[in-house]
Amino acid sequence: MDINTILNELFNFRTKKRRENIDDLKEIYALLGFPCQNSKIIHVAGTNGKGSTVTFIENILFANGFRVGKFTSPHIQKFNERIIFNKQMISDDEIIKYYQIALEKIKKYSSKKENPHPLNFFEITFFICLLFFNEKNPDFIVIETGLGGRMDATNLINSDIAAITNISLEHTNILGNSLKEIAFEKAGIIKKNELCLFSQNLPELIDAINERTENSINLIEKYHNMKVILDKKNYKTIVTLNNSTFGAMTPKDFLYAFILNLEIFGKFQANNFLIAYEIAKIYNIEDKIIQKGLDDMKWIARFEFFSKNPPVILDAAHNEDSIKVLFENLSFLYRKNEVIFITSMLKTKDFVPIFQKIQKFSNKIFVTSLKDVTYGMSSE
Repeated sequence: MDINTILNELFNFRTKKRRENIDDLKEIYALLGFPCQNSKIIHVAGTNGKGSTVTFIENILFANGFRVGKFTSPHIQKFNERIIFNKQMISDDEIIKYYQIALEKIKKYSSKKENPHPLNFFEITFFICLLFFNEKNPDFIVIETGLGGRMDATNLINSDIAAITNISLEHTNILGNSLKEIAFEKAGIIKKNELCLFSQNLPELIDAINERTENSINLIEKYHNMKVILDKKNYKTIVTLNNSTFGAMTPKDFLYAFILNLEIFGKFQANNFLIAYEIAKIYNIEDKIIQKGLDDMKWIARFEFFSKNPPVILDAAHNEDSIKVLFENLSFLYRKNEVIFITSMLKTKDFVPIFQKIQKFSNKIFVTSLKDVTYGMSSE
């Protein structure tokens, strides 16, 4: 079978049936031989910023000489982007190989069950990821949750560190209609009183984390002296931290400035960076190595300047909160109606409030069609 046939088959694994548990995924995981069971795993959840945070962590660990696996979603251009080892995408041949192994075990499991819960393409993709990483044997695996956390496929394995970027109202038909309910789902990735790092001062999130572990760090409080400056000329984010707040450092008021790369422009990225920075310090990574990791970082379609002259920005904002952050960045750089929007949307998104926000910022809006994409909307 070729890769296009495999991917077409994989993407057709969809179900509207809600999960009540992930017990079946754990049983299939056992049939696969518990891949990556003994790996060092960092598990990241949150409404927005998960992918950026995971990529911060990946780049810093890699810059320090570690072998690093990364699992993210969705992909922007190519399915292979979801599974990365040492900053290289999984190959088509490897996708085919591990898909066939996973599918065989899934069919074996399903044949013995009277009413098996149908798996979706994300869950099967995660099994491909685990089998791939199990063979590569990385020093660290950094995993981004798909949806929520507690019932997410990524939650079937134990992690060494849990991290939560932030929460806001999203996927309310699945995760709940309140911040309390959503925080409960996100905090579901915390296991066995493990360390949880988080970067949002939100009572609902703090309460949900405290119910799961006594071992957590509120990074907004720990690094309360952080300063963030946006370099409008060079499109850089400058994060300044006072090293006197770090336990391993000599308490001097020495300021070290981290220059976040062009592709991750925006004040909101500083909070995501704090999670990666704290993890770096846990593993005794020096500041100059952290900076090297940032310098080498690329993360497409996250306020990415595809072109500087004229400015063309690619951004994957897909919910009200990420749209709000997008407009904060745009407002810093441009005046109202200076920006031309070219956008498209999925049917699964609440597009009315999103378009209302866009209309407040610009009267130049072009809507493109996604009618040939699963859940895609036409331009009409």
